[in-house]
Amino acid sequence: METIYLESWLHNIIREKLQKDTEFRKWMGRKELPQITRADIDQYHVFKFRKTLAYASKKSVFYRDLLKKTGIRVDDIRSLEDISKFPFTEPQDIAQNPYHFTCVSLGDITHVTTFTSSGTIGPQKKTFFTDNDLKTMTDFMAIGMRTVAGEGDIVQIMLPHARANDQADLLAQGVRKMGGIPVVTGNSPGAVDQIKKIDEVHPNILFAETSYIWRITQETCRHYDLKAKGINTIFMTSEFLSESMRRQLQNIWNCDVHMHYGMTEMGLGVSVECHAHEGYHYNEADLMVEVIDPKTGEVLDDDAEGELVFTALNREAMPLIRYRTHDISRLISEPCKCGASTLRRIAPVTRRRESIVKIGDDELYPSVFDELLFSIPDIIDYQVSLTTKEKKDILSFKIAVAREDENTCHVISEVLSGHPLIKKNLAVNKLALSPIELVGSGTLIRMNRAKKLISDKRSITA
Repeated sequence: METIYLESWLHNIIREKLQKDTEFRKWMGRKELPQITRADIDQYHVFKFRKTLAYASKKSVFYRDLLKKTGIRVDDIRSLEDISKFPFTEPQDIAQNPYHFTCVSLGDITHVTTFTSSGTIGPQKKTFFTDNDLKTMTDFMAIGMRTVAGEGDIVQIMLPHARANDQADLLAQGVRKMGGIPVVTGNSPGAVDQIKKIDEVHPNILFAETSYIWRITQETCRHYDLKAKGINTIFMTSEFLSESMRRQLQNIWNCDVHMHYGMTEMGLGVSVECHAHEGYHYNEADLMVEVIDPKTGEVLDDDAEGELVFTALNREAMPLIRYRTHDISRLISEPCKCGASTLRRIAPVTRRRESIVKIGDDELYPSVFDELLFSIPDIIDYQVSLTTKEKKDILSFKIAVAREDENTCHVISEVLSGHPLIKKNLAVNKLALSPIELVGSGTLIRMNRAKKLISDKRSITA
């Protein structure tokens, strides 16, 4: 198995900085790094954190005021442990006044993104980027794509595309940087039109949001021989990929399936899944990652599950420091089977804080249902709501199917009822499943990129 190129890329960046930056050489206490270790990368992160903090405290109204309020100085940060002294940046902070985070004049800002990342309950946020920021973003996209693509590969990009420097356009720039050929088809064409485009341009790789490529697959697999399309890799982003979905996609297309985890706030490209498929290698040249206890804010050890916290180490327009993502995951300590011994990995993100609902003492979130429902053939998408009646929680499902037969609803109910958490609460009469509602394949198409949520209506129906 080939070691992910991301590791040698990161090592070269650190070595180059050591050669050119006398302050960094003094910080590291060495003139050369013939063999870069995990400890060296950690020291690089502390150095870059200090530089980011110094930059933001001078240029950003938000961080200047925050340092005055806390009394923290850059020299107080000497180790990874010291970083926990600095307060978190919350999503509502940038939602309330994004311009307080800018570190450049508005004339130097060349790209602005306004978005909601966590469904309808999340605050609308605005992020800013300079030309240098966009270059940094596309540089990593090029490196990330090298995980699955090589020079001359054709990448069909099925991401939303409406303007210059949106995600599809930036990814296309990254593909060109690594020697590939991007073909942007967007996500507005129907399933059949995308298949026709595949036949026209003969891509090796498809890049799309998880729900979109899943919908295309389910709507066309009975009418087209997708195995014969010559696809080597499907690369997906934006949404959770259950293992049941991965297996079906691999089988139907006869190809490998990789995931990308990213965030708009951190510059879209964050991490990629290598051929070992055991977590995401993230961009350690430009980002630092911590995992914290969501309730206490305490930094957790590797392998402990908690909330991901990011610091952007090279952002020019809008550096975010210790930014709380609300995504629940962990950092994997075990070395990756791909051979990248110095890189850390993020475990797959199965839920967000906003996506969790409680039934008694048990937690439910959409990825639980993804694993169950998408194991059933012909299911395209679903919506789930939670109400209450006579002191009992009621789960209701509206499910889009490519086709149905007389047993479809029965099979779905059996699969759901068999999950241990649901089975337990059904048995003690705390939960009931309402009759399954089946709808046509185009009924539940999502018009934005908000994450799937369980619609909790219990406060209304109680």
